[in-house]
Amino acid sequence: MTDTVRAVMLDPDWFGDVDAERRHFRELLDREVTVEGIDCTEAEIPGAVGEADLLLSHYTGVSAAAMDATGCSVVSRYATGIDDIDVPAATERGVRVTRVPSYCDDEVGSHIVSLAMALVRGLPMYDAATESGAWQWKDAAPIRPPEQLTFGFLAFGNKARAAAERAAALGFDVCAHDPFLDDEEITSRGATPVGFEELLDESDVLSVNTPLTPDTEGMLDADALARLDDDAVVVNTSRGKVIDEDALLAALEADELRGAGLDVLAEEPPASGNPLLARDDVIVTPHAAWYSTESEATLRRRGTEIAVAAYNGEHVDGVVNPDALE
Repeated sequence: MTDTVRAVMLDPDWFGDVDAERRHFRELLDREVTVEGIDCTEAEIPGAVGEADLLLSHYTGVSAAAMDATGCSVVSRYATGIDDIDVPAATERGVRVTRVPSYCDDEVGSHIVSLAMALVRGLPMYDAATESGAWQWKDAAPIRPPEQLTFGFLAFGNKARAAAERAAALGFDVCAHDPFLDDEEITSRGATPVGFEELLDESDVLSVNTPLTPDTEGMLDADALARLDDDAVVVNTSRGKVIDEDALLAALEADELRGAGLDVLAEEPPASGNPLLARDDVIVTPHAAWYSTESEATLRRRGTEIAVAAYNGEHVDGVVNPDALE
């Protein structure tokens, strides 16, 4: 370790500034630290950043080339997902990769159910109809009460469980498919364990919560979406590429789904011509399910605390590749 530590936030515009990170780093490190914001893409990191001890990111990916060019010892993701950080390359190089677990479970749980209920109740359809001059209760029919519906979860981690509690309180039956959990764990959290095909067959609301991996990319394709009921709602707060967006659009255009609530898209931000943005049966939010004033403060504080702990070689919750600490 050097006497001066340099940390670089790769997408500072996402937070608006790096003032909180600068303050937290100076409180936590017993040596001089500089915290800079350099807005760049993954490909631009080698030329734009220079040498850095820590790379901080919310969206920007970090490749092996970026690690080699900067000589960093920590790559810190100020979020939960790490799908665009080359963790195997980091481990080979002794670079610690960190994330911030469980900082926004309640926020995401509330967002999932809010998107679902808006579509179940037909709010965007009613809004579009009244804006065009109509005033008919039938414009979003049929609307069924939650007590007649099943809320299904594709993966059942902490955020899905927070949503499940809220859905159950509204009267939904709850089921979940998660191949990494045993049935007892799912049942203990108030959901009925089901297989993937049964999840699709039974869900009136399908919440996508699985991480993006080679196995889950495009998992909800045309065949999977076709198993859903024509009045079903799809909600995605995980990663956009888990859903085949062309297949989703085709299903919506054919009236084979009631609607979709999307907090994530395959391309973020989306191109202005993305047809999903113009549909009255689709709600798109800007990857904001995580957000509240409290969760933002927690994310920035805990993200820095975990990054500093990893830089100091400490084993803490949030270090993705503890082998790199050896």
